[in-house]
Amino acid sequence: MARNTLRKVFGVGPIGVGISAMLLLAAIAIDRALGHPRITDHPSWIKIIGALLVFTGLILYLWAVYTLRGWWLKNRLCTSGPFRWFRHPVYAAWITFILTGVALYLNSWVLLIWVVSLHPVWHWLVIREEKMMVEHFGDEYRRYAERTGRFIPRLRVH
Repeated sequence: MARNTLRKVFGVGPIGVGISAMLLLAAIAIDRALGHPRITDHPSWIKIIGALLVFTGLILYLWAVYTLRGWWLKNRLCTSGPFRWFRHPVYAAWITFILTGVALYLNSWVLLIWVVSLHPVWHWLVIREEKMMVEHFGDEYRRYAERTGRFIPRLRVH
């Protein structure tokens, strides 16, 4: 598989996963050193919110992959499905929903801080991917980027 095809298929995902995993190892070490500081002493409500976020993230991930497959093959900019609101719904599924849900479900301040710290890392990483998209799609991508959020949905009111 050519390098450009690999970049198209995986984007910055492998690099981001590697950085996220290293930060996770550091977070786990800090969590253990601090004695697992809890968000709340009554975790039942936070576990429910965490589980709902994980479920939402999994649905978003599957929806994004399903939506993207047809557009990717046609070499066109995908702007339907979850791509209406997110430029990167696959990444958003993980860092905005699933990992946040896991941190809440585990009732861990340290893991929640880890997830929050991932956002600027991933924002920095996707800049390269977005430059590639501008090179390929030009003004079409620029207009798309103006109306969509990266990892947090930008909802438009008509």
